[in-house]
Amino acid sequence: MTVPARKTPFERALFAAITRGWHADRITNYETSIRVRDQAMSAEASHTFASIDAKATGLLTHTSMMIAGLGLLAPLVASNDFEIGIVVAEIGVYLLIAVGCLRCLSVFRTNEFAGDRACATEIVHHELIVRAELYSLCVRSAIVFTIVVFLLLPVLYLWTPGK
Repeated sequence: MTVPARKTPFERALFAAITRGWHADRITNYETSIRVRDQAMSAEASHTFASIDAKATGLLTHTSMMIAGLGLLAPLVASNDFEIGIVVAEIGVYLLIAVGCLRCLSVFRTNEFAGDRACATEIVHHELIVRAELYSLCVRSAIVFTIVVFLLLPVLYLWTPGK
């Protein structure tokens, strides 16, 4: 067995920060926990997780672009506090959708799989339901809300208060 290359002070500090509070056996058994997780996942579950990851990434890109676009368009379409409030609320909704997408992309914590295989299978099953349904909710919300933004932007741009 070869001795690993010497780590930089930054790498040692990063590892210490990430593993802060971990017991030595948790660090030692980290790969074993990953193996238990992978064995608990069927091929179908692995495929579904990968599909949700890819789709949630695309939806996260859409929400990020909408947030950026609304931020850039705000000075053009919002001329009073009410209109600014509408744009800020729209950005807020997209931020909530983005948080949902990030949750769909979250990684299993390996310490969840320290137990037996039946427990690991239950964790995978639960997580599969959460991610699939949360992604579905995020997609529906993004579709509906993008239509709302599409309809509201021209109204905000053309509407002048007081007329």
